[in-house]
Amino acid sequence: MKQEFIKQTDIDEYISKNYEEIEQEKEQKFVNLMIEIVVSLTLKELYEEGD
Repeated sequence: MKQEFIKQTDIDEYISKNYEEIEQEKEQKFVNLMIEIVVSLTLKELYEEGD
């Protein structure tokens, strides 16, 4: 019985760790997207000013 409890706890920890990793990846992708947008708009503005 104790063995099953330990296994379930390990599974819960594994799931929790994976969930956290997925959330971190989502946040990083969002930050990267925001950076790309800001850089793109800045370059566009600089290009238009150069004309």
